[in-house]
Amino acid sequence: MKLGDPFEVFCWYYLGLSPEGEYRFVNGNHIAQRYNCSVAEVLAFLRKNQLHPDTVLNTDFPMARYQVDVQMAAEQRGPEQALELAGRVFAEFQGRL
Repeated sequence: MKLGDPFEVFCWYYLGLSPEGEYRFVNGNHIAQRYNCSVAEVLAFLRKNQLHPDTVLNTDFPMARYQVDVQMAAEQRGPEQALELAGRVFAEFQGRL
């Protein structure tokens, strides 16, 4: 499986939300393992899609707040609502670029 969907990778990398809508801590190594690629390929994918950590850090966007919101949504309201919230977070982030 190769990296392909920026939204899915954004959810995993920044929000800790799996494609199934479950919350769990992940890092670049976990994502690389899931997609059978290297961490360097994950970072290149993030850079190509304006999702690299440098971009996020230099954007006026409250990522930490949304991480908590998505985690709580996944735990309290279920996967569908967590993914719906993640979609809104992703759209808002893209609007800040």
